[in-house]
Amino acid sequence: MRGGRRLGGKRLTVVLAVSARSVVALAGCATQKAGSAAVAGDERLTESQLTDLFAELDGLYEENPESQRLPDDQLTLSVLSWWINEQLIGAIAEEEGLTATQSQIDEVLGAEQEQRDAISLGNGIPPSRLDAAAEVFVLSSALTESLAQPGATPEDTDAALVARLQETADALGISVSPRFGTWNADTVSVEPRNPERLSSPAGGIADPLPLDIPGQG
Repeated sequence: MRGGRRLGGKRLTVVLAVSARSVVALAGCATQKAGSAAVAGDERLTESQLTDLFAELDGLYEENPESQRLPDDQLTLSVLSWWINEQLIGAIAEEEGLTATQSQIDEVLGAEQEQRDAISLGNGIPPSRLDAAAEVFVLSSALTESLAQPGATPEDTDAALVARLQETADALGISVSPRFGTWNADTVSVEPRNPERLSSPAGGIADPLPLDIPGQG
């Protein structure tokens, strides 16, 4: 994944329905089910569930006021993105026979609650979905390795990964409420509905959120 995959350093830009440099964002389509924030195959994230997950993450920021908080729109996009990550990577991993053990997940997250909270805050992941996000991290690493052919460049592997993500996203028929974004089939990514509002603290569009594990690497 474009050099961002570094298990020893515990940093990975996870790509789902996206290029190797993008975080998944989502858009609506005519088949969007009423009351759904996002749909992937037979799975759906309801707007009520999205609200609950956002509130969970928002509460963690309130408990840690020293942490840099992203704008509400970007946090919502992050929660949606991780959910889509779970669906896409989970589907591909099942096809490839790839699994993540609890020990691998624990290795990513660490044993200390302080570190787990820092991972949630730094990556826009609701605490209750942290194990699932770590599983995405592990499976994404394994998938990248499985797609790497002898002599292939990182760019070649990225291209193979993006192609697989495109194929899977099409098969699942991913859709998101137009309240949250616009689907770009060419780049296999979701663009924010109001990109001018998703600004970083320094101004401009914020960079994609990597799974960044504090204190390791």
